[in-house]
Amino acid sequence: MTTKTKLIRTIYLHVAALVSLIFVAVGTGTILNTVLKAYVFPKAEKGGYSRCNQQPPVYALDKNTLAEVATTDQKKQLDNLLKDYEQWKKDNAEGECYSQERQNNVVNALTMMIIALPIYLFHWRLIKKDKEEKEIETI
Repeated sequence: MTTKTKLIRTIYLHVAALVSLIFVAVGTGTILNTVLKAYVFPKAEKGGYSRCNQQPPVYALDKNTLAEVATTDQKKQLDNLLKDYEQWKKDNAEGECYSQERQNNVVNALTMMIIALPIYLFHWRLIKKDKEEKEIETI
């Protein structure tokens, strides 16, 4: 191999190892963040910009008051809206929504780590192998 080719190969191996190591670190950080929010600081999770905090705007509707002035179609729409709201309350009761978000975060982080870790290890082994060969050549 020429010197230029060796230099390009060395740069590539180091960049690939670094990028994959960054992905492993981000995945690890995401898992650590999720665990800390779930078990150590549970209130931190509930104050963020979560979809779990986005309540439908029907909590102030009074079906009895609106039923007197609403048309038949509007009454059906109101009933459907209230059914959807009740379903939303049931789906988000007792942290169920947060549990779904936590699981989603962990799955994403594990996927990142499962893909990035072998790539990192492969490139790091090649770097070590090249370094050992270079040391043998200099002796």
